[in-house]
Amino acid sequence: MFKSLAGLLVPALLFSCSNDPQALQEMEEKQDLPTEVSLNTEIIYSDSAVIRVRLNTPELVRYSDEDNPYVEFPQGLTLLLFDSLGNQESSLKANYGVNYPDERRIEVKNDVEVINVDGEKLNTEHLIWSRKDGKIYTEEFVKITTEDEIIYGDGLESNENFTNYRIKNIKGSISVQDEEEADEITADELQSSNNDL
Repeated sequence: MFKSLAGLLVPALLFSCSNDPQALQEMEEKQDLPTEVSLNTEIIYSDSAVIRVRLNTPELVRYSDEDNPYVEFPQGLTLLLFDSLGNQESSLKANYGVNYPDERRIEVKNDVEVINVDGEKLNTEHLIWSRKDGKIYTEEFVKITTEDEIIYGDGLESNENFTNYRIKNIKGSISVQDEEEADEITADELQSSNNDL
């Protein structure tokens, strides 16, 4: 009986295999397999021979879905933006990102940090860069660190180089000087308590 069962299974397995390119392509599309995987990648976008954007990522994964192609950065990315003279205007870092080229939109998540030319820093967990509109925005909690203060809020909209921004719902702010004084007092108290031991 075993021999007759094996005799039926082997032809069935051989029959189910196919080398038809169209069938293989349809199977790949159903599984949403990447069309390109690249490690330790640098991409440079230029305009009139001037570098405008420099992107670095440990891993780039491209999906060529006909309806909505996208490029994923599962291990994060760093973006540097430059002005028309080639001077760096701002930087962006995140632990995860997705680029939707047809929509001209990049979405980044997890420990997002943007620093502008003045050294002002934005921290959030989710940010969208609409290259079509030349804006970055989020509805998530934001922390803005300037030379003088730290501002907390929910939601932000800015130009893409983060020099002109609006926090939608400010929750509070702290003077950087006050925070430094508090840190000094805490350090002095810690030193004093160590001396008492």
